[in-house]
Amino acid sequence: MTHNRTDMEVPYLSTDVSQDFESSLNLKVIYMIIKAKRIRNLELHFRWLPPGKRIVFGVSAIDRFQSLLTKIGFTDTLQIGESVLPPPAFGSISRFNALGKLIIHKDRPKETAYRMVEWHWQEWRGKNSSEEQSKLVDVPYKRYPRTFVLPPSVELKIAAQSQEGEKLITSPMMTYDKRNRTQLLHTINLFLDIFGECQVFHENLDAIINVPIKHLNWTVLPPGRYPWSRLKSQVQSLIQRVPTGNQKMIDNRLETINKHEPDFVAVGRAGFRGYIIFGFTAKNLFVLESIYFGNATYILGERWEELSALTKAEILSEHLHKDRVIHRVGWHRQIQKLLFA
Repeated sequence: MTHNRTDMEVPYLSTDVSQDFESSLNLKVIYMIIKAKRIRNLELHFRWLPPGKRIVFGVSAIDRFQSLLTKIGFTDTLQIGESVLPPPAFGSISRFNALGKLIIHKDRPKETAYRMVEWHWQEWRGKNSSEEQSKLVDVPYKRYPRTFVLPPSVELKIAAQSQEGEKLITSPMMTYDKRNRTQLLHTINLFLDIFGECQVFHENLDAIINVPIKHLNWTVLPPGRYPWSRLKSQVQSLIQRVPTGNQKMIDNRLETINKHEPDFVAVGRAGFRGYIIFGFTAKNLFVLESIYFGNATYILGERWEELSALTKAEILSEHLHKDRVIHRVGWHRQIQKLLFA
């Protein structure tokens, strides 16, 4: 029987033998396949699963998704243990998973916010002579208050149910519990958003979970000092993805940080695309700059080995920040003070 992807929430169950599901619970490998665009009713699909059960979501027969796995950010060799945050390119769920979202409160009075822009003018130098001048200014505007919701940052991993078993793409291990309902639904819908299906594994999980992780979210540039002209060539494709009016300011911020000669530079890839970390290891400082989201530069104090293993939500959460420098007039002065302290 062929099961096509559908908007209807009809549970589709698959086991490795054709017999009643209840009598097959003692089998070693049992999984259920959900095929839909999205599900909203968790209980409809999991009435058979007891609370407290450990489960892993994923897809098998991954050769079907070869080109898709490259877009997600896995290497061509698909080594067991590779882990990556999917980019926001597949749909609304993957976008929220990688970028988070803004809740705009239209039921509240508008507030004053500021947008930093570059202001240009001609300064006269004498008869028939002028020179173009520019400076950064804060332009106030009114907007509804907004709350930023951190991205769930669910990463996908290559695993197998045994040393010789076929490779799987899996989620982190979760516990089936009503308290985890939001996380469970989001993870299922993330697989549906990317692959159009989601399998549920609840046996032989130790082999799936206990795999050394190789995070693929960052590309660390080769050691050495990078003059801005050299570094800019590495990140130019990122800068060009943002609106033209913002490119000069992003370019200026990155160049300003780089003038302080970081020990290394790490460029985000896959779901971290658009993030750049400048490392100053002698000062135990890491400067996180984003070309897309947020209105601040984050100063972090973790070691790189620990920082590179964190999810995006963990990196953006406030408890890791040693400082946060708002993108407004005065930003350059504060960065200078922090990096010369």
